[in-house]
Amino acid sequence: MLKNILKTLQETSDIVLEKAAEINDAAKEKINEAKDMTKEKALAMVDEWVEILPKLKAMGFELTSFGISMSINPCMLAEMVGKTADFDDEKIEALLEVYKEDKSIKLFLNVVKTTLMLHKKTKAPMRDVLIVRLEVKFSPEIKVFIGRPELT
Repeated sequence: MLKNILKTLQETSDIVLEKAAEINDAAKEKINEAKDMTKEKALAMVDEWVEILPKLKAMGFELTSFGISMSINPCMLAEMVGKTADFDDEKIEALLEVYKEDKSIKLFLNVVKTTLMLHKKTKAPMRDVLIVRLEVKFSPEIKVFIGRPELT
């Protein structure tokens, strides 16, 4: 009887180990699929912003640097410059109306608008150069500077 119990325990243990290995393999496969989907989404976002860059040029921004970073989270980096005088409240509002259906361009314009508005509140002199640093990754990041920042 004891021999049968030990045999049953051994068989059960073998089945549990086999099932754990199957679950582990399935989990690895799902993780790899998720990584591939994640990378595809990131590349699609980068591609979307590459298509937006000519529209930003038409608005008055000059592309001064462009780069791609490939890793688990691909990233597009771009720096553009414009003149602060070319982006007064009226022009930004007009551009927001023109691009009201394009969420990415609206985000871009709203960051520029907010930066200019907050800079005015500082009562610091307005510089001529408007610098936009754009990092497109899972969490797009847009940085806008008035004047050239010392820290990057």
